[in-house]
Amino acid sequence: MTLATQFAETTRYSTTNPELRRRVLQLYRRYIRNSREFANLYELDMPVSSIKTKIRQEFERQRFVDDLAIKNVLYMKGQMEFQELINFWKQQCHVLRYFDDQNAYNTIDKNDFVKNFLRGN
Repeated sequence: MTLATQFAETTRYSTTNPELRRRVLQLYRRYIRNSREFANLYELDMPVSSIKTKIRQEFERQRFVDDLAIKNVLYMKGQMEFQELINFWKQQCHVLRYFDDQNAYNTIDKNDFVKNFLRGN
C-alpha cells in the first residue's frame, strides 16, 4: 500500500538550468526504477525494457526546450504523472495510450467502434 502523499513534491520553481537538470534526472531515475512496478500494477503485457524505452522517449522528446519557465512546467507535469502512476490513480487504458502508435492515433477505423469510442471519435 502506498500513501497518497508519499511521492508528493512541493511545487517549486528552479531558477537555474543546472538545478532543474538535477531534478529532472532524479525524476527520470524514479521512473526507471519503478518501471517494473508500473508493469505489475497496470498488468501491462510487455517487457519492462519496452516501458523503459518509452520513458526514455518521453524525456528525450522535451530535451531541447530552451525556456526555463516551460522546463519547470514540464517537470511538474512529469512529477504529477509519476505520482498518479505510482499511486494507481490511472486506469490501464490511460497507461496503454502512451504505447499507441502516435501516427495511427488520430486515424479513424470505421470498422472498430470500440477503439474509436475510446479515442473519443
